Amino acid sequence: MAKSRLTGTPPQEENLERTVKKKRSTATAHNSAKTVKKSVKPTTETDSVCEPLTISPQKVEASQTCTNLAALPAVDAPSLETLSNEAILPSPSTLPSAIEVACNSREFNDYIQALKGIIPSNSSHPILSNILIEADAETQHLHLTAYNLEFGMQVSFGANVNQSGKLTLPAPILADILGKFPNGSLTLKSSSEIIKGSHVPSVSATLSASRSKHAIRGLAADEFPAIPSVQQKLVTLPASVLISVLKASLFAVSSEENKRILTGGNFQLSHDADRGLDQLRVWTTDGHRVAMVLGLNESSNSYLLSRQIVNFTVPAKVLRLLERSLNSADKVTIYYEGLPEQPSNFVAFEWNNWRLTTKLLEGQYPICDQIIAPYRPEFSHQVVVERLSFLKALERLASHSDKSHLTAILEFDLDAQQVRASLNNTLSSGTETVDAKLWGCEFRLKCDIRYLIDTAKAISSSDLRVLMATPTAPLLIAPFGTPASGTEALDCEYIVAPQE
Repeated sequence: MAKSRLTGTPPQEENLERTVKKKRSTATAHNSAKTVKKSVKPTTETDSVCEPLTISPQKVEASQTCTNLAALPAVDAPSLETLSNEAILPSPSTLPSAIEVACNSREFNDYIQALKGIIPSNSSHPILSNILIEADAETQHLHLTAYNLEFGMQVSFGANVNQSGKLTLPAPILADILGKFPNGSLTLKSSSEIIKGSHVPSVSATLSASRSKHAIRGLAADEFPAIPSVQQKLVTLPASVLISVLKASLFAVSSEENKRILTGGNFQLSHDADRGLDQLRVWTTDGHRVAMVLGLNESSNSYLLSRQIVNFTVPAKVLRLLERSLNSADKVTIYYEGLPEQPSNFVAFEWNNWRLTTKLLEGQYPICDQIIAPYRPEFSHQVVVERLSFLKALERLASHSDKSHLTAILEFDLDAQQVRASLNNTLSSGTETVDAKLWGCEFRLKCDIRYLIDTAKAISSSDLRVLMATPTAPLLIAPFGTPASGTEALDCEYIVAPQE
């Protein structure tokens, strides 16, 4: 039998190979196998059994392919409908649990309105504009949380919970709708689904009350950031003490963000073993004035306070929120887990069914007492004046002040036992005279009228006392006389820098 000079393949098998290649290029692999079998069948026994050296590599590949394909078991291909359903329908475990709860609409609204205050107005994270709502069927409570990554508030209250679950809803629209609901029973139901082309569940809730029914789209609760947990109790004290301390000190914090550590109130908590009292001392300063307010409370037997002084700085905006939220009849527990060698980054305040957790300001707060300490032995000049009379006089003078004219001049008349205050600008001027008790004071001094007004407002006693060393030394202002009705008796000191 003649062989090809290039391949050593018999001419008849060359024709067969070309036929196989041509048919394989125009048919599927399965049909190619059938074509090969039909084409090979008419050949002679001699032609079909070839020596290994004379077999074409292409033919071996074709034979192996055909053999493998023929040996594969038949598999039913999934239908388009099946594929479509698998793409749209998620596993049940990927969907958050739906909640169903009934509660009082007014109570729910009050809590939402309070939480709305800490929601950032222009957050780049949509989830931070939402309030986390968690329903617990076991305890029959509804838990609400708002968090802006700096500080967060949580509240719990009783409700009829038929089904546990959680979701988040946008605070602005939720507060707006609830604020217009009539007082009565409110039903909250949630649902969720996976929208085609998205892996994130789409969550929504329906609010129903009386003849009203409103739907709000929210976000899955899993996306809501967790508020740091602070579990170690530091001290428990009456809310009235904390409210009084904050009211008397927060006016002196700085509003300049480049002095960040001064935008907070510095807490110093300690235990007075001799008197059996816990002490809360708060310092605030903006660099021009200093406020120090001390609140006392019967010992709560705090282990930490009995061993050390605890010191941390809380942002003023958080303290103002805390002051507004507290009721004087409440008890407040402060949670803190730091040590002198390893300060904590967070502190928590808990009262009734509320908890406020905040990040602390980092850095060393100025040692404010060192500002006035060198002058204490030199305070030989003293003024005692009725607080409200002095405050009203200063407020009338302030009507002549503007951005460039803020300096009030104080003159002391020892013979008449009076203080004369005056302020002048280019368009108007004013003078006020107030009766006082004077010791020394053979000089006059200048001071920013805003600082005097703020200090007089912060003091709650009937009179105030001003101690002076020289016209250019810091003034020490303190309460004098009896506390105003319904206020705590506080140990306060205020330092005001004079103007030269």
